[in-house]
Amino acid sequence: MPESISAATNQVLLTGRKGYVWDGTDWRPQASNTAGHIILGAGTAAAGTVAVSNVETIQTELYAAASVAASTNVASTVLSLVGVKRATFFIDHGRAGSAAFGTNGTEYRIEVSEQASNNDTWRSIASILASSAVAATLASSGSHAAAAGTITILSGTAAVRDTLYLFQTGTLEWMRSTTVSGTASFDILDGLTYAHAAGTISAGAEHFVLSLNVEAITRARVVINNNASGTTQAIAARIACITEK
Repeated sequence: MPESISAATNQVLLTGRKGYVWDGTDWRPQASNTAGHIILGAGTAAAGTVAVSNVETIQTELYAAASVAASTNVASTVLSLVGVKRATFFIDHGRAGSAAFGTNGTEYRIEVSEQASNNDTWRSIASILASSAVAATLASSGSHAAAAGTITILSGTAAVRDTLYLFQTGTLEWMRSTTVSGTASFDILDGLTYAHAAGTISAGAEHFVLSLNVEAITRARVVINNNASGTTQAIAARIACITEK
């Protein structure tokens, strides 16, 4: 005699029997991990066969390290965000000299668009202002090889945990000081990436990271507004991005 509906409730499959899921056409074996958690399918894949995971992609630099003249605006390359859920922007800022800015320092403005083209659809979604205060400068002494961990200086003084920027045409680099030996030298947290000749080092360097939900956006760019106040100075900048799908 068949079991009643009420008698069949709250039952489980016996050991050794498989569970199945319906994909709209057929019944397929249900997959799980070693903890017994069901592995969900992704997209149009067969149910119970593919685990869902995020994919991060390091994009080509939107603005390769370069100097930006005083009182100018520069836009980075445009990044397509079609199919992207989240974008994290990495902004490196450096000062070419020690002089203070006017009311505001350099503005970095992330702009987005809802269209695949046209320039009149750019809108600001986030922005940050770099420091406008006087920045200390130092003069490096002689050449420093790649991977060097100590920077010898002729003048100026670095502070411990300063974010510093080595200003040289064609080879721009950011670093962080750890210990300082007066006006003779300072150590950096990580060895130099590039070899450098003698040059100017600025303590007016900053790093910024902005992570944004961009699911409803088709493209983005970063505008470097180095004309944010009455008095401006030359700077250096580098902008990168990691996207997540």
